[in-house]
Amino acid sequence: MSPVTTMPKARPVASSAASRAPLATRLTPRAVAEWEARLGVGNAPTRLRPDRFTGSAGTTTYSPTVDVRVAEPDSFHAMRFAAGLSSIATYCALQPAMVLERTAARVRMDPSDALLVSVSGMRGQSIIRQGGRESTYGPGDLVFVNNAAPYSIVSTAVSDPSGMLIPFSRLGKHRHVAERLQRPVAANTPLARAAAVFVRRFAAETSALKSTSAAANVSEQAAVDLLVAALSELEGSPAAMEDNALFVQEAAADLIDRHHRDSSFSPDVIAEHLHLSRRQLYRYFESCDNSLASRIADRRLQTAHEMLVQSPMASISSIAFSSGFPTVATFRNRFKTRYGVGPVEYRHRVHG
Repeated sequence: MSPVTTMPKARPVASSAASRAPLATRLTPRAVAEWEARLGVGNAPTRLRPDRFTGSAGTTTYSPTVDVRVAEPDSFHAMRFAAGLSSIATYCALQPAMVLERTAARVRMDPSDALLVSVSGMRGQSIIRQGGRESTYGPGDLVFVNNAAPYSIVSTAVSDPSGMLIPFSRLGKHRHVAERLQRPVAANTPLARAAAVFVRRFAAETSALKSTSAAANVSEQAAVDLLVAALSELEGSPAAMEDNALFVQEAAADLIDRHHRDSSFSPDVIAEHLHLSRRQLYRYFESCDNSLASRIADRRLQTAHEMLVQSPMASISSIAFSSGFPTVATFRNRFKTRYGVGPVEYRHRVHG
């Protein structure tokens, strides 16, 4: 793998909307606010502040074991939440277009027998080069990186990677898969999607929100087991996960995220997708605070709220139906219960 020494030019991203805004290469106040909103930091009882890295010095301290290359080092600005748990580490970052390179010299100087697991949520494509192979990945893709070997990651736009660093010793018999990765980007399977959803949520709860309940509700071993199962798919031997509560919960979350805009989407549809009976499905959520129906309604409300803020000219009825609510009245009632005012009044407060 030849060293990457210059920033590549950003390639155009295909979009059905000709007027879609181009991807930013530097952090902006809006990007930071949206990132913190996605993490839930703004709603936390005690507002936490991420570590900030700026200027040429920031490129050095941002990742001490990896070289950071940017077009204009003096203008560098990145942010990160990080946490060390008992045996694994988690993080959520917001970073500009750049190249992260772990060279052979870095590997010798700072050895790390660990697997880096990463998922990004923002638009844009990134490239990972390791072991003489090059792979492209985008938002929602589950990415595995062998931190014990040289690699480079190229991002041509602002990105928000979240992830975990897992020691090889925690991977059991699948350690060899991580050490000799043939394909770093997981396929688009229910297991990989569920693991990706879990990684972003678990990383946010443990690093950005410092939630002790997250670690209590999901043990580190359960988290590792889910990711090991996703890793095992890379060698064509997926683990059976139908009776794994964490997999079922995260697979349901993925289905809700992808299908909540369909007003006919319901827990029964989730059960059908996961080849479970309704009773079996509900059993996996008995210890959870919110029912599946409430989770679907909450996700629809989140989408409606985003549309209400971002599309000031859209009608309330179009927002309701586009978000998956069966009726406008249902949308109005749920919105008022959550925000204290109806959607029309809320819009007036936001846009004046």
